[in-house]
Amino acid sequence: MAPPTPSFCSDHAVNSREWMEELLRTRAQVREVYPHQPELAMHINAGEDVFCVAGTSMGKTLALHEKGTALMIVPTKVLVEQQADVASRRGLRALAINQDTVRNTRLTGRDLFKELEAGDDIRIAVMTPAMLNEADMKALLRRPSFINSVRWLSIDEAHLVGHDGIFQSGYISLLNMRVRLNSSVIWAAATATATPVEALSMAAALGFHPNKYINARYSVDRPNLKFIPRILQHPTSNGQFLDYSFIIPFDLVDIKQIPETILEEFLDGLLPPSLPNRDKIIRTYNSLLPFEERQQLIEDFKAGHVRVLIVTDTATYGFDVPNIRLAVLTDLPTSKADKDQKLGRAGRDGLPAVVGAFAPSWLVEPPDGVDPTNPKHLAELERRKKLPPAVVQWYNPTAEKCCRAVTMQHDGEAFIPRPGCCVPICEPDGFAAYLAETAKWVQFFDAKQQTAAEPRIRSDGTFYAFQKPMKESMEQMLDRWRHRIWAQIRTRPEEPCEYFLPRHILNSIVNKAHVCTSVERLKTVAADWDYADTHGQLLFDYLNEALTGFSQIFKERAAADGPSSESEAEEDTPGVQLLEKTTLAVLHSFCREFNLPKSGNKSVVVNRVAQYFISTASSFPSKQEIDERKASLMNIDEPPTVLGDKTNLASLPTSPKKDKKRKRKYPKENQSLMTSQI
Repeated sequence: MAPPTPSFCSDHAVNSREWMEELLRTRAQVREVYPHQPELAMHINAGEDVFCVAGTSMGKTLALHEKGTALMIVPTKVLVEQQADVASRRGLRALAINQDTVRNTRLTGRDLFKELEAGDDIRIAVMTPAMLNEADMKALLRRPSFINSVRWLSIDEAHLVGHDGIFQSGYISLLNMRVRLNSSVIWAAATATATPVEALSMAAALGFHPNKYINARYSVDRPNLKFIPRILQHPTSNGQFLDYSFIIPFDLVDIKQIPETILEEFLDGLLPPSLPNRDKIIRTYNSLLPFEERQQLIEDFKAGHVRVLIVTDTATYGFDVPNIRLAVLTDLPTSKADKDQKLGRAGRDGLPAVVGAFAPSWLVEPPDGVDPTNPKHLAELERRKKLPPAVVQWYNPTAEKCCRAVTMQHDGEAFIPRPGCCVPICEPDGFAAYLAETAKWVQFFDAKQQTAAEPRIRSDGTFYAFQKPMKESMEQMLDRWRHRIWAQIRTRPEEPCEYFLPRHILNSIVNKAHVCTSVERLKTVAADWDYADTHGQLLFDYLNEALTGFSQIFKERAAADGPSSESEAEEDTPGVQLLEKTTLAVLHSFCREFNLPKSGNKSVVVNRVAQYFISTASSFPSKQEIDERKASLMNIDEPPTVLGDKTNLASLPTSPKKDKKRKRKYPKENQSLMTSQI
């Protein structure tokens, strides 16, 4: 926020509460000034360090006075750019400093670090904690002139210092900033997720001096939010996310029927094809988008042109869009802080909003009376133990403790009951309208599946069914193919190739590839593929080429494993049958015994050994002699016989246990013979 200027006039005394409130409204353009905002601003103006805990969207505005440099630490690159843009629109000179902006500005001849050092105005450097350890920033922090200009250090999302994740190490390193900056620097940290005890440990970890800062704590409750924990009722392996289909009204006519929603799954397929600008109604938001495109996307969302945003963790921290009426969390949070941050994106304008969180069935705690020794329940219990108790309790509300009560009591606040604050405890029918919409979509897809059902196609014998390694290879090939084709035809760079060829259809093609001997058969296997008419022939040509290659492998393998001659194929001696079951090491020992070449794979060596034995088949005993010999071995302890220079295969033991016993009986004289037996 900018300092007082001649253009700012007030009838109140400078630095008074009334003066600060008016300044926040006019210069900082705060829509609604919460009671704690002028209090915190006045503490900072008085030169006091502040650690603030307040709910998401409760307004933790930093007030700056005098001239100097402010270092603002935020967790993500997206938030760096967003916060710098907000400050710039308030009339401050703010620089977004992250790896991308540093690289891009240097290409245009700008040096952000030199710009940060120059000037005698209020300037803000918004950066991630990792940037403080970059060489250029380290060099800047060694210059006395710059050190003396730093007046404020602001830390957003301060709870990440205690959050076991990718941000923790960067936030812990902020402790070193106490010795790198002057003692007169004002520290301010803010978070929406911390118990009273956690807040003390977080402040200590960040370098706040005990008893020398304002430990400001306000309610984290969001009265305007309705919480809906839900257990998934429909499978997602088929590429359909029917549990979330309620977001798109079944009888959609106007996009205004869709509440402004922030979601983490794809719903574009539910929109009617005739809907105007249907390709702009549901959009994807992630850190891979250019900054300008992300900003435009947010503006379109605020204006109502975009109704559903499919977001990643990019929007978890500091995604400040006020008019979100519905937030749906589709992944299971690993911590209470993660859950609160994601669900806290809704209703930031203070108007009523709904936040729903879907979870798998194993998260449901079994009712009393269920056998605790049941293997299924024991496995589910072990999975629940890996999650924080506050998360498990939130998804399992009771009449004594609803979702809101779980959150408030965990944060050390007294629970204030509110009518209709949670579903299904406080408002049992609060999800009825959504379930009705979901039921319509379920009925629609069931009818569509029955209509599209066709007789099961079978292989016509052209290609063999794939073995497991071949399926894995085919899956990788098709995955690369869909990436390549989608990169050529997609209209927006942020759209993943899953839009083009969903995973469940790709898997179906891999499993049934051998029956796809025509384009029509391929379309039958990929019945739900939206691009079958436009790209079916292209995929068939690619698939047919791959199938031809795999077919050649089958033929070569069959030729290698088959008999080397017609006479060999007609032979069915016990020796040949035994050879086919031996290991390669044993076959090599045969080759050494009879001076045969042993190079090549197993099928080649089998052919060579078998051919040798077949060529000398007259030396083998008859089947009757073999049976008599086997019977005699049961009563007579003597070494196996050798017929001339050929081993009597039928007289040799065929199991490892018998091999060991026979080696113990004849340790020396039969050593060479035993190494070559089958």
